[in-house]
Amino acid sequence: MARHVTVRTGTRAVVTVDGLVVAVLDPGRHRLPGRRSRRAVEVVDVRENLLLITSQEAAALDVPGVRFAIAVRLRTVDPVAFGTVSQSPLDDVRLSAQVAARDWIAARTLQDVLTERAGATADLTAGVAAGVARFGVEVLEVALRDVTVPGEVRRGLLELAVARHESAARLERARGETAALRALANGTRALQDNPALLQLRTVQAAVERGGQVVLHVGEVAG
Repeated sequence: MARHVTVRTGTRAVVTVDGLVVAVLDPGRHRLPGRRSRRAVEVVDVRENLLLITSQEAAALDVPGVRFAIAVRLRTVDPVAFGTVSQSPLDDVRLSAQVAARDWIAARTLQDVLTERAGATADLTAGVAAGVARFGVEVLEVALRDVTVPGEVRRGLLELAVARHESAARLERARGETAALRALANGTRALQDNPALLQLRTVQAAVERGGQVVLHVGEVAG
């Protein structure tokens, strides 16, 4: 192995001698410490990375089989921890994001899942970031993507929405009919209690139809 190494931009080089980390090299050309036979160099990419987790499924509070994907933006901030704490740190990030997303969906109705996407991003990012920081990874964002439900569930939801709309319409019609009957009953009682109102209403109806009204006035006794 050469005594010098050139570290490219966007990477770091972790140098070990006899299995122990002795240096983390930034971009540039560096002279390597230790004997070649006892030295190892591992290059770690520290650029921002996108981890896309597809074909996920979870049950919401009111709907089973919610399908979704998860997009995780992350980067390595501690090359030593990234290479030593876990055998597969990206798999650990993937698992943490899957569990967090399923738990988040399971605690909400489908409507909330669809309308609280911004809140989901904030909640999932904070939760996943805290859980995987020890692997030398900084999680920048965890977002739900492509949230859908199976076709049969969509049809069921549509039928439910139609049924609710028709039920509300029937209820509104019933309320209108009840109000009309109540008004008619009140009017009937008023006419029964005041016969003069019936005569007045008769005169009013005749005038509205253009009829002629003849009033008979009795003689006044002398």
